Amino acid sequence: MPRKISELDRKIYYYVLEKGEQGIPQNVLWKELGITSRDASRSLKKLEELGLVKREPIVYGGRKTFRIIAIPGALKEYESKEKKEEIIKRPLIEIKKFVDIPCMHCPYIDMCYEGGYYDPRICDWLSGWIVDNVYGRRRVRRKK
Repeated sequence: MPRKISELDRKIYYYVLEKGEQGIPQNVLWKELGITSRDASRSLKKLEELGLVKREPIVYGGRKTFRIIAIPGALKEYESKEKKEEIIKRPLIEIKKFVDIPCMHCPYIDMCYEGGYYDPRICDWLSGWIVDNVYGRRRVRRKK
């Protein structure tokens, strides 16, 4: 399952992207953004796994840390790919509903055609099914 990009992830990505090719040390990044080092580390790890940033080990101020470098255009490419995957996963129509279509069980299906004695344009069974399933409304029958 693809991982979702949070607002914090976006904020970090665009901030690092502004820093250009030289990047920014990770310990400076979280201080400048006013977030915890834990949140920054988790978010950066996710961004690195998704291929949106590179983390290179460096020594900064006498301490080991990472230089974070954003990959330009990677976020837009990832979001585009994510949308395509979502469209593929989500069916345009639900096939289950069409199994119950009256035509599938109609004894007159072989004689049914437009303009014929059995005509789908005036079929009560088909019209009722469309109202119930396609429009999502139930027919209200009047009580006498």
